[in-house]
Amino acid sequence: MKISIAISILILALAAIMGWSNHQRIQVITETHLSLTNEAAALGLTIDVKNPHGAPFVTKRAREEKDAHGRMVAKKLIAFALESEKFEESGEQPDDSMQEKVVELMDLMLSLDASQLKILIEEFRSNTQMKDETRKGMITFAIMTLASDHPKAALTLFTESEGMLDDQMMGTHLLASSLANWASSDPEGALEWVRKNGEKYPDLITDDIKAGLVKGAASNGIALGFNLLGELKLENPNDAISGLARAVRSPAERTEFLKLYREYLKTAPKAEMERSIGAMYYLADGIGKDGFEEGSRWMTENDLSEEERNSLASSIGNNAKSSEKGLWIDWMGENLSGKDRDRQIESVMQNWTQNDFRAAGEWLAEAPDSTAKTASVAAYAQTVAPHDPKVAAQWAITLPVGEKRKETLHSVYESWLKDEAANKAERDAFMAENPAE
Repeated sequence: MKISIAISILILALAAIMGWSNHQRIQVITETHLSLTNEAAALGLTIDVKNPHGAPFVTKRAREEKDAHGRMVAKKLIAFALESEKFEESGEQPDDSMQEKVVELMDLMLSLDASQLKILIEEFRSNTQMKDETRKGMITFAIMTLASDHPKAALTLFTESEGMLDDQMMGTHLLASSLANWASSDPEGALEWVRKNGEKYPDLITDDIKAGLVKGAASNGIALGFNLLGELKLENPNDAISGLARAVRSPAERTEFLKLYREYLKTAPKAEMERSIGAMYYLADGIGKDGFEEGSRWMTENDLSEEERNSLASSIGNNAKSSEKGLWIDWMGENLSGKDRDRQIESVMQNWTQNDFRAAGEWLAEAPDSTAKTASVAAYAQTVAPHDPKVAAQWAITLPVGEKRKETLHSVYESWLKDEAANKAERDAFMAENPAE
């Protein structure tokens, strides 16, 4: 794990210090570093990049020493940046010693806290020897390291660094991360920042940024997230509502979301309602994980409309355990209707067959005749056909005479005709006895 983190820091340092023009690299690798750090924490490895010694700075002397350390790190980084610019101009490739120095300096930079990073940024800002691109890259990374644990400080530096963060993609990423993290602990503070700065950064504070703020606020309560929807005036609130749905953690919160969502849709424009209904899809994962008995009971108790059931059905079935997929298929047969019902069932059966064709086939063999079974057999046969067209054909002919049977046989026979290993005489006899027309 330490090697992986060191490598990610090294690549990030080369991207920032060596003056790469594609800032997307900085964004991607910063996210990689944060991901690796979180993974290390999950494995029980402590990586405290903000204050590795764990000691609080409370005295005047300690503060002075801390500030001096920040300036020392800044001077080292600036000196190395200038050295690296010359190295880059020479066209040479970094050797092992340079790479080791990069890792050492990045470790120093990542060990700084918020106040030290501010000092670092001021030192970068005031230096006139570095190329603008190098300086911007270093400032961007310094600010982005604050976004997770010190989002308010990151946004303060963002507003103070006008002209240094003129890359829209990087600015958007920084705002999204900072506002979402800030909203999770202080939603009113994050909202107030948007109120004050919305007109200043109209191209950056997009619906995506606002959606992240709504989702972050939802960690303090689903109702708070819905309240922010009106305040933020999103042109397309679908992503924000989907974020609220993904924030649901329990059946009780799911019920609260559904109640507030229905109230919201009563006053939403029709076009918005049509886009937003898809947000129900994100409740499906939790319902599936609850298990069939509890999940289906929740749906009954909350009196879902057919449109709501349609939004949930296939996703629930696809996420359900293999042992419960058949139960959900039966549920769809009883609670959905028409083409939507068949489409949802076929989607679940296709998913089930691809992941556990034996279990799917065993369930089909035991299932009583019904509209749910008909749709399931069609999907099973068409999914199996590319791998075993003979078995697929035997399933297909069990379908009742009609359009579905004809359509399924056509699909299966196309695969069988392409099967070079097939017994042609057996195949031709079967197809003659069971024509697709």
